[in-house]
Amino acid sequence: MKVIVLQNVKGFGRIGDIKNVSDGYARNFLFPKNLAKVATQSSEKEAEALQQKRDSSANLEKEAARKAAEALENTVIEVSKKASKTGTLFSSVTKDEIAKEVAKTAGIKVDAEMIDLGEHGEHIKHAGEHLISLGLAPDIRAQLKIVIKPQ
Repeated sequence: MKVIVLQNVKGFGRIGDIKNVSDGYARNFLFPKNLAKVATQSSEKEAEALQQKRDSSANLEKEAARKAAEALENTVIEVSKKASKTGTLFSSVTKDEIAKEVAKTAGIKVDAEMIDLGEHGEHIKHAGEHLISLGLAPDIRAQLKIVIKPQ
């Protein structure tokens, strides 16, 4: 059965795609959740319109990501945490804390999943300057400096 994808479904398709699926998958999963509808010759024009809408929104998202990357280019985030004399933090700085600080400092909403701490893994455990990377779009990344000051 040919169907038109109405919503992005991870691992299956994006809005406006025309896919061949089994009848059971379409009737039992896609149709009840309004994720797809039956593709006919007349509805294929609607699929093209959905694809164009998807592409234009993707272009707008890329442009917004470029502007955010430019805004974050020279931004320095400062965080104060309790630390030992050697600079080891008693409580590490997590991706969620970094996302909140970026939103507060730069005014740009960032999800924790967008943050790549590189060699630090999931959280930063030492005071000092650290470079992190933000994945704002699939091909747009921004470098950000975080300064962790011991209290």
